Amino acid sequence: MKKIIFSLFAISLVCVFTRCTQESKTVENKAVESSDLTKDVWADLVESKTILVKPESWEEEYWNSVNVNMDKNKIFNTVVDAVLSGKKQAYNLFTDSLFTIDEVKAMVDKNGSVNTEATELKKISADDLSMIRMREKWMFDKENFKLEKQVTRIDLLFKKLDETGQYIGDKPLFYINL
Repeated sequence: MKKIIFSLFAISLVCVFTRCTQESKTVENKAVESSDLTKDVWADLVESKTILVKPESWEEEYWNSVNVNMDKNKIFNTVVDAVLSGKKQAYNLFTDSLFTIDEVKAMVDKNGSVNTEATELKKISADDLSMIRMREKWMFDKENFKLEKQVTRIDLLFKKLDETGQYIGDKPLFYINL
C-alpha cells in the first residue's frame, strides 16, 4: 500500500514539475507565462511607434542618426505580401474586424482620395508609410542584463494629406497579429 501511495506522490510531483517549467506562447496580444526566473516581465502590453516622416523640428543629421538603413519598401512589401498570400490576416484598426484579401487589394491599390486634376485614385506604396506601430511584450533578462521585446502586432499607417498635398497626420491602413 505504501508503494502505491509513494508512486502516486512521485507521479504527481513529476506532473507538477513538468507543468511549472512549460512556457505558453502568446496568441494575438494575450499574456505569456514564463517560468524563467531570470526574466522579469516589464510590460505585458506596450505600444511603440516608429515615425517614418521626419518632423519639421528635427535636424536632418539627427533624423538620419536614429533611422539608419530603415527599408520602408521591405517592411511594406513583407506585410502586404503576407496578407495577400493568406499567410496573415489584416484587421481594421478601429473595429478589429477582419478585412478580406480583396478589400486589402483595394486599399493597397486605391486609398480613396481623388486627384482632381487627373481624376485618378492614388496607389498606396511604401513611400506613403508615415508610421509603424507595434504592440509588444517586454521581458528583462536579469542574468544577461538585456531587454527582450516580443512584437505581437504591427499597424501600418500612411500619410494623411490636406488638399494642398501637405502632410497633416497619419491614417490607418490595417494591422496584423504576429
